Amino acid sequence: MAQHNQTRHVGFLIQNPTILNEGLEGNEKVIMQLRTIRRNIEGYNDKQFEDVIVYYDGTEFIDKMKALKQFDLIDIKGVFNILTVDKSSVCPICGHTNVKYKGSSTFIYPISFSKLNNVQGSFEYDENLPETILRKHYKEVSNQVLIVGTVCSKPEMISNGRLKCCRYKLGVDRKYYIKTQTELTADYPWIYSYGKQAERDYRHLKEGSVVLVDSFIHTRQVDAKITCEKCGTDYTYPDVVTDFIPYSVEYFGNYKTDEDIALEEELKKRELISLMNS
Repeated sequence: MAQHNQTRHVGFLIQNPTILNEGLEGNEKVIMQLRTIRRNIEGYNDKQFEDVIVYYDGTEFIDKMKALKQFDLIDIKGVFNILTVDKSSVCPICGHTNVKYKGSSTFIYPISFSKLNNVQGSFEYDENLPETILRKHYKEVSNQVLIVGTVCSKPEMISNGRLKCCRYKLGVDRKYYIKTQTELTADYPWIYSYGKQAERDYRHLKEGSVVLVDSFIHTRQVDAKITCEKCGTDYTYPDVVTDFIPYSVEYFGNYKTDEDIALEEELKKRELISLMNS
């Protein structure tokens, strides 16, 4: 499969970082939520601000990340990771804890990091001002993911609420080594394209196509379904799903050209005429 996975996110921390295994040298982990803003996309009018999860378990930046505070404005270059995780929930009827196995969690893993400023004073002056700062100064770079990957599912047109989009999965080989994830060699993000880009993707892409996707990370809340293994009750619990929505898509190889499509359509017409005359 093709491989390129690069992210750039500039945003402010929604709350103080969560620190796991604090004080255990070499085993500390930092998790934080970063509010970002996307660029405009033709045919797409969902929320403009996206909260992205950042996870780090290395040693180079750990002390600086532990010192971060709510409303710190930071700039991160990294890679996205999609991990298989087990997700637990509590049955509202009997209180039993159930586990949904092989769920997924998507986050940004930093490979460079810097603190730019702190916007808490701006928030205290006007609670909308930190987001205004992102919109005015960082919109072009706040939420960007560059992916070169291979289409590994058949593209399909679906209705995502009020908007139609083209959905397909990419296979992306990893080229950045993360010592705690040595067993993982690839990630498989879902791409949801909109507007004219969706029409082009559905028309030209197929399994095995190689593409460059310039995109942003989109998170959405969903109600996941599960059956209690103790009392048999069907219930839902809140979960988060992550998609990658393109600003643009370039076709690199093994895609259907206009000539290929015209030939397919001509063959279908001939088959239809043959059936009508038989």
